[in-house]
Amino acid sequence: MTEKIVKMRVFGMTCDDCVRTVTNGIKSKEGVIDVRVSLSDGSAVVRIDVDKVDPHELEVLPVFTKTHYRAQVREVSDL
Repeated sequence: MTEKIVKMRVFGMTCDDCVRTVTNGIKSKEGVIDVRVSLSDGSAVVRIDVDKVDPHELEVLPVFTKTHYRAQVREVSDL
């Protein structure tokens, strides 16, 4: 398993329910190990297994394509 940290900008969140929705939407992807979403920063920090998921796949998860939320990968780094 090769782990990476993906830092993302998340657009469209306005409340704690938004944070839960985005968190659960990201967690649903196979290969996602951990997710931390911040409403105040409009960001997400996601730990992934790159053997199972490409970092940029996170931008096109259903939570970002079928809702009003949007995401942009800002940085991918080693653990």
